Amino acid sequence: MNRAWIKNMSIIGVVIVLLSTTSPVQAHGFGQRYDLPVPLQLYVIGAAATVVLSFILFGLFIRGAPVWDSYPRLNLLRWSWGRFLTHPIAFLFYKLLSLGLFVLVVVSGFLGRQYPSGKNLTPTFVWIIWWVGLAYVSALVGNLWPLINPWRTTFAGMEALYRRLNPQKELSLRLPYLQELGVWPGFLLFFIFAWIELVFRGRAVPANLALILVLYSLLTWTGMFLFGREQWLQCGELFSLVFGLLARFAPTEIRIIEPKICKICGLKCWHYSGECLNCYECFELADNTQREWNLRPFAVGLLHEEMISTSKMALVLLLLSTVTFDGFMSTSLWIQIRNSLYFYAIPNISIYRLTLTETLGMVAFIILFFGLYWLCCKFMAIALENRLPTEKLARAFALSLVPIAIAYHLAHYLSFLLIQGQLIIPLASDPLGIGWNLLGTAGYKLNIGIIGARFVWITAVIVIILGHVIAVYLSHMEALKLFKERSLVLRSQYPMLILMVGYTMVSLWIFAQPIVEGR
Repeated sequence: MNRAWIKNMSIIGVVIVLLSTTSPVQAHGFGQRYDLPVPLQLYVIGAAATVVLSFILFGLFIRGAPVWDSYPRLNLLRWSWGRFLTHPIAFLFYKLLSLGLFVLVVVSGFLGRQYPSGKNLTPTFVWIIWWVGLAYVSALVGNLWPLINPWRTTFAGMEALYRRLNPQKELSLRLPYLQELGVWPGFLLFFIFAWIELVFRGRAVPANLALILVLYSLLTWTGMFLFGREQWLQCGELFSLVFGLLARFAPTEIRIIEPKICKICGLKCWHYSGECLNCYECFELADNTQREWNLRPFAVGLLHEEMISTSKMALVLLLLSTVTFDGFMSTSLWIQIRNSLYFYAIPNISIYRLTLTETLGMVAFIILFFGLYWLCCKFMAIALENRLPTEKLARAFALSLVPIAIAYHLAHYLSFLLIQGQLIIPLASDPLGIGWNLLGTAGYKLNIGIIGARFVWITAVIVIILGHVIAVYLSHMEALKLFKERSLVLRSQYPMLILMVGYTMVSLWIFAQPIVEGR
């Protein structure tokens, strides 16, 4: 193992030990008011102090960034079970299972009972199992989405059939994709998806979700037809983009060690380090002697040396701002703001008055979030005497925010997944809600005591603080890559530290509001 990585992981371990020695706090029962043992301000201040302490430790003891691609890796294909899980037949099974579930979700949405919760598979599967659950899998296990993406599987099947019927032709038009577009199509689609999740009043109606899935399918296949399957997956398919970002934090990666495979792929996926990283198109083309499935340290995928594009930076900020706004919508402050907008800013002649109110709030929150990050990078440029422009600094440090998005996702949705996610057990027997009992589990009742509010609160405090500590570490590593002088490294990080400390405090305050107010 590389010594630099061992040293850095040791420092992070010290910070984690400091976090674990914080005395736990009991939270409220769900929906009940709970009086914290000590004032909330003490928890907020303690969390901020922990982030500052981590900054000091990293600044004192980490003097050089680890060389990219020198981190320890363990190839899981060394064992028979690893080769079994990555066998072409296993891949085919994953794809067919995913495609079958996708069809079932659409059919149950259109033909099943139109109940928003518990009586139809579609809302539970889309919002809990797919969106929340797969986000956790992507961040904490690895990027499985390319293997089970039903749109990728379907279009690949259509391409194979078309080539069989027309050996000299391709199904896709392969129109040139403008590099200036970046991932802006995916950014726009994710904004629409977030709006549906947070604002749209019919988001839990099965038929609405089924129709949205059909429309998104047509849009995705059209993009693949025009620009090529993998090109659209890289730039326009929002779930490939979002799960791919989260998976940069994950402890697994795939590699191709044979450059000839990448020439067949045609995606320019060959990494400057001398290997092909996380390209499932190449991985499926190669055999086991040409590929690796590696176990690696968490978060190293966020330390790639390439500079991300402005559009990808915007996608990271959008992901973080929308999940934060979701939590903010549970606070009394938001209710006051919403009521003010509703009664004074939106004409009462509109039948969509509440929707317009929440849309305005969501857009304003996102703009505020973007503005604060840009202001932080502007102060960073000033601290560096404009050695680098603000826009370049913003792109350089954007990926360091991904652990915060993962932490907030865990804090905000974990109880939702563990409690409401149990609905998948009875729905597996009766997906349409019409009285079936195919697997004998239709009578299962939710166990709301599987976790308590105390567990949820402690978990939230730990993951929020830890997410910000890791973000401080990644930001410090990025500064070490950009600047040679130690003074410049430290000066560049002061504005980022203020942003991290402020965001830590705000995040804990947002999460605690339903607890201390008993909403």
